[in-house]
Amino acid sequence: MNTKPPYRSMNFPVYAGMLNQFKDSNDIENYYHQGGLNGLEVILAGESDQGKIRPDMVNGVHLFFHIFWMDFWLGDYSRLDEEFDSRDQWVEYYGGMGRDAYLDPFRRDLEYAEKIGAKYVVFHVNEVTLRESYLYRYKYSNRQVIDASLEVINILMSEREYSFDFLVENLWWSGFTVKEPHLTRRLVEGIEYENKGIMLDLGHYMNTNSRLRTPEQAVEYLHRMLDKHEAAGIPITDWIKGIHLQMSLGGQYKMNQKKAWKSKKNRLNFDEIPFYDLYALAYQHAENIDLHQPFIGEGVKELIDRINPRYVTFELRQKSKDEYEKFIIDQGRFLGYI
Repeated sequence: MNTKPPYRSMNFPVYAGMLNQFKDSNDIENYYHQGGLNGLEVILAGESDQGKIRPDMVNGVHLFFHIFWMDFWLGDYSRLDEEFDSRDQWVEYYGGMGRDAYLDPFRRDLEYAEKIGAKYVVFHVNEVTLRESYLYRYKYSNRQVIDASLEVINILMSEREYSFDFLVENLWWSGFTVKEPHLTRRLVEGIEYENKGIMLDLGHYMNTNSRLRTPEQAVEYLHRMLDKHEAAGIPITDWIKGIHLQMSLGGQYKMNQKKAWKSKKNRLNFDEIPFYDLYALAYQHAENIDLHQPFIGEGVKELIDRINPRYVTFELRQKSKDEYEKFIIDQGRFLGYI
């Protein structure tokens, strides 16, 4: 069928490093139009948009997130003292000690999304400390992360009326992995907000299987996930309102890293590495797993047709403006958007 979703976006972090690559609003608009896209999914970084982001350009807003937040939310300050170099450091990192310090950045993003007229917002449901990201052993279970996320979501969405869709995104760490249908149901049905759904990140789901090597294997793996939910009586394709379109076949890196650590080769001594140095290393480690490449291969269009999303975001890694332009055009042409 190859239908064209009504809202087709390019991910766009709003910070100087991205904005400075473009002359003005028209330059950004012409850039994403080349791939048959009609807007942006922005993520705010606390910087000015330099007057380059018009409201009509914004389809969606990816909300602020910390990848590790459960200890802060649950008040396990002793564990935070172990993860950070000092208590003062983590208090500064989170912006305070009370729960409002964690909630306030979400509130600002939600206010921005409503004011600018975004059609949807995206909320990460995950938890992993820097150390856990290397060890793949997590303090908190998927259900614990989902339940804590529901507490956060329901507090935020009860505070005022919003007009946009609220979409939860999967990752491969502890939390919403889309691998357990009963937890998918628990999450979506637990959100006390009518306009809710899932932003399925295709690459993030691929990251849950280190044996995937080709786009075709990834397509089959995603179909099996949909089949499993449908067999459990869960209307997964009705709940998936959007997709982050990217391919991530970084499983070989993950397998090699696990093997090396098991043999004690190149293993990090976490206690000897300052927090922000470890943060930088863990960020690169995550990028080696989560590749954000164009998803082009046999069966990709049919998979997207099966999901039939309202929102599609090309969430591709930018090494240069020219390379990203090529990726957007290649992906858009493959899907028939241009």
